[in-house]
Amino acid sequence: MRTTNTLNKCHRCGATSYKPVIERDASGNMTPSGQHQCVGCGLTFGSIDEWRSGTRHNEQVPQQVNDKP
Repeated sequence: MRTTNTLNKCHRCGATSYKPVIERDASGNMTPSGQHQCVGCGLTFGSIDEWRSGTRHNEQVPQQVNDKP
């Protein structure tokens, strides 16, 4: 049996496919919203990097704040 390490997969469930989210626009037509949805867990995301790694594209990871005096 051959073991593969898939890079193009959902960070949350491991699914290897996603679909476009279709929404009704102001004129009543069904059009792509610009978002995508994982077929495995239903995660909605705007960039493939967000689906793969769990971080939004161009989003900085917040630094931990120490609230204790």
